[in-house]
Amino acid sequence: MGIRLGGTTFSFMWSEPAPVTMRRMGELGLKEFDVIMAPGHLWPGELDGAARRRLRQDLAQDGLRVESTNMPALDFNLGSCLPEVRAYAVGCYGDALRLSADLGGRGVVVVPGRVSGLLPPRRADTLSWLGDSIAALLKIADETGQDLLLETHPQTAIATAEAMAAFVESFSHPRALVAYDVANAEFIGEDQAEAIRRLQPMLAQVHLSDATRTSWKHDRAGRGTVRFDRVRQALEEIDFSGVAIIEVISPDTLADTEATLAAWGA
Repeated sequence: MGIRLGGTTFSFMWSEPAPVTMRRMGELGLKEFDVIMAPGHLWPGELDGAARRRLRQDLAQDGLRVESTNMPALDFNLGSCLPEVRAYAVGCYGDALRLSADLGGRGVVVVPGRVSGLLPPRRADTLSWLGDSIAALLKIADETGQDLLLETHPQTAIATAEAMAAFVESFSHPRALVAYDVANAEFIGEDQAEAIRRLQPMLAQVHLSDATRTSWKHDRAGRGTVRFDRVRQALEEIDFSGVAIIEVISPDTLADTEATLAAWGA
């Protein structure tokens, strides 16, 4: 059995409801999705219990499923120095976990806070604040039967695979897992194949798109310097059982996603 491939609704979060995007991308052969949460696209407060049940049933009838929900990271900072901001973020991520559970998803992709590139707090302080937030979310994850998929991201205090692995290992919790983004890793100069091997015990999701060491993008395969052949080889080597999300963000997402699928060999 090959690596499971999924899609993202990222490029369409401001233009159409998530189910519409999922059905259009389903025509490319993608059936599992990391769904971005935004009002008008997919948002907890806009779906009561009955609406959630209908949506899950409708998607299932089309052979589609929500693999994960994904919060807009600029608006929710789990590593903020402000306790009120962290509490609000935890509440919103909690809502995302409950929505994912209602829709039959695995969990929520979590960008672990953002830090200033100019004058951030001490890293130890940021990790302490972030740790408190993740601990609170893990309690909700246990209640809902969902996973936290912490994403490697260049604007956080744990941008590298090694830093992420150490952070996740500090919890020793089966629901604290990782979503590894190869474009984010390329931008910070990380060897993605080695990172995948390091993250093997906790790797639950992989995000696939292209970037360079000098340009942070989520391009179609072939427009950057990500070695997708080495990424695929590493995933096969560790017998990766999660979903690899094609996370192209562009003005022509459907065509660029299709091109990336072709480059991957799907």
